[in-house]
Amino acid sequence: MSEYSGGLVVSPQMRAILSKPGFIGEKQGGQKLRDMYRAGSVNQDPFLLSPFGQSVFMGQFELVKKAVESGSAPDLAGTETPYETGYASSLILGAQRVQGGPPGSRRFLETLEYLLSKGLPPDVPDIVGYTALHHATSSREPTDDLTRCLLEHGANVNYQNRYGENPLLGALQLNLVSMVDLLMEFGIDIDLADADGWTARENFTQYGPRVTATLTKWIRKRSGEEAPRAEKCCDACGVSTASLKNCARCRVARYCSPECQKSAWPSHKKMCIPFSDSSTVTLKPYYQSSTQTFPTAEMARVLNLGYSTEAARSNTRSTSLAQTPKDLDRKAKSIVVKVQVPFTGYPIVRSTGNLMVYTKKRDFACSIRRSDAPDEYERISEAVRTKGVGGAKAYFAAELESKDKLVVKIAEPLAEQPW
Repeated sequence: MSEYSGGLVVSPQMRAILSKPGFIGEKQGGQKLRDMYRAGSVNQDPFLLSPFGQSVFMGQFELVKKAVESGSAPDLAGTETPYETGYASSLILGAQRVQGGPPGSRRFLETLEYLLSKGLPPDVPDIVGYTALHHATSSREPTDDLTRCLLEHGANVNYQNRYGENPLLGALQLNLVSMVDLLMEFGIDIDLADADGWTARENFTQYGPRVTATLTKWIRKRSGEEAPRAEKCCDACGVSTASLKNCARCRVARYCSPECQKSAWPSHKKMCIPFSDSSTVTLKPYYQSSTQTFPTAEMARVLNLGYSTEAARSNTRSTSLAQTPKDLDRKAKSIVVKVQVPFTGYPIVRSTGNLMVYTKKRDFACSIRRSDAPDEYERISEAVRTKGVGGAKAYFAAELESKDKLVVKIAEPLAEQPW
């Protein structure tokens, strides 16, 4: 064990749990170990590391380079602290925690690239099996550039810690969408089960719309499938910076210019489903008073992690279900709506409660009551349960023809959207 403690202590209770063979699940004390590990990590003192360890933690590139080239650096595969923290992990922790620092510090990416080029192993696990990737994906401070560096230098994206978790869980829990995107790019396994049988594929919809949209995009890409509006871009040329206009027939395909629409028509016409009685439902919006909404994914984060993400705080709002676009009196309005069936917990079961319908900007929001149109209510509810995200919500192209008439195209659900 290293003589440099970093201020960390492994209690007898932690050692007892860690002594158990194999992965450590809930029944084996996994959650107790998590709690003790986290509580101890808060007290880490970088000044109780070795001089080299301090330089790595602070991102002091010149000092790290000097130590390596002079031969005074310790074994790069070694560890420090009773938590057995590897140097790649220590650098990641420093990048997440160091504010300010001495001159020449916080050069974390440059330092990491240098150390990896000199043989630093990217996957040295600590006492609970956390590698640098686990640390990079389980902090509110984003470290996407460092994570990509680790992955490009051979870090195992599917390394399982003592709980059986690969690095994806932390990114899901913290709503780190760009991190989720990066891990999926490098082939992380969403079917890899942890000690308690949890898999990302079976549970990712519980982590909110932004995470869900990102995961489903990659699931489709891996399987070779496509979904309308998976990306915000012209369906012909792929440009994402231009103003886009809908196909007047299907209201789903989007183009940046008449020229692009014309060039795409020979292929698009084979799948251009128009608004019709068979492809749509006609609903009567019901407008009610304001209600406080809090994303279920963020509620879980508060309960499990003790804090909420910035995205949650911005999305927690008093939502009025009595909003109609200001220019509706002049013409019908093409919109994209999110339709949510009553949440009954997972798995979603059939209910007759009001549906919630709203746009991204909440400039249109209403409820749909079954009593106003039972057959149409059942059709759209079934579309959400069978084709939507976790059976709870789905996105559709729609036409708001008047304050009391909403036509929703259920024959062609859109790709999951990040809202």
